[in-house]
Amino acid sequence: MNEYPRELYLADNTKVTARPLEPSDKEALCKLFSRIPESDLLIYKDDVTKVENIENWFTSNNYKKVFQLVGLINDRIVAKGTLHSEGLFWSHAAELKLLVDPEYRGKGLGSQFFSILLHEGLKHHFEKIIVRYVTDNNSFIKILNHYGFNPETVLSSYVKNESSNVIKDIVIASFSFENWSRRFEFYSSLYRR
Repeated sequence: MNEYPRELYLADNTKVTARPLEPSDKEALCKLFSRIPESDLLIYKDDVTKVENIENWFTSNNYKKVFQLVGLINDRIVAKGTLHSEGLFWSHAAELKLLVDPEYRGKGLGSQFFSILLHEGLKHHFEKIIVRYVTDNNSFIKILNHYGFNPETVLSSYVKNESSNVIKDIVIASFSFENWSRRFEFYSSLYRR
């Protein structure tokens, strides 16, 4: 059975098609990043508002993406999620990143994408999933709390929004699949939908 493309439905019944990122998505991905507030892009190591950095994701072997998922309404990318091992030297761990177009936030898309990405983490036999977020990202924190992610460290005054000069802390949190009760809870939440 082919899992993708997968149809997701938002709280307002809008249909979103979820599928793996394709090379032909470069332009639509650039447009998504252009709609994201700069403060939400602080978790990225690269300036994702620059086309050349996004092109590097598709062409450079330095970016070890394990799984990349996009959500589309018609041909417009409205969400992007990634599991990657770039910068991680431990084969048992992956980092999860998630962005949702501001127009589609608060409708359940981020939660559905997060669930799919965790499921992909299990399929790829990761034992630990890591996330980074700024402390005022309340909707993301709500998702993390739902799945039992635990904050492990705070990097004080770590990122700076260049246009506003606002400095923010970054939190690193993790989820461990090693705990079988958590794994059972996760699978149960997938199949209750």
